[in-house]
Amino acid sequence: MIKHSSKILFIITSCITLISCSNSSTLYEELALSMLNDPQKPSGYAVSMVSNNPRARGENASGWTCKDKQILIDAGVVTCKESGRSGVYLDFSDEGKKLMIGEPWGDTTLRNVRVIAVKQIAQQITAIKMADDSHATVSFDRIYSEHTPFSNHVLQKLIQLNTPQKAQTNFTLIDNEWVIQ
Repeated sequence: MIKHSSKILFIITSCITLISCSNSSTLYEELALSMLNDPQKPSGYAVSMVSNNPRARGENASGWTCKDKQILIDAGVVTCKESGRSGVYLDFSDEGKKLMIGEPWGDTTLRNVRVIAVKQIAQQITAIKMADDSHATVSFDRIYSEHTPFSNHVLQKLIQLNTPQKAQTNFTLIDNEWVIQ
């Protein structure tokens, strides 16, 4: 009888431990840090840029051409195509797409895109303040770690790399998964 009771108690204790360990509603430092540094969601200083210029060709050409985007082409983040009399267009490579935030927008005449010009990473979580069971404010230290090909000399002068900065963001629990707001 004692052996049977001990086995049942062990099974119940193991189940309770597994359930409490698998509770994804707890926001902890490692989870917050991994979410802030998610490689699938680029983070950093972003700039908007026009990804096509229909006025670059023709009799009264204006705006940029493929030659003006040579730095981006050489870096392998875009290819540039000239299309007869209808202008020039940037096509983002896989590396370039990793630096895009969202999808390009606009109409058939003018397309825009937001891209990361300076990458940032979160270095450490300094505080997690729970407002309630499904809302938290996370304070952390971050650095700008790298200028991308989309950066320019002005940004390279203004944004220093590897200088710690304080930052804060909100997390919300949606369908038992934490989401950065």
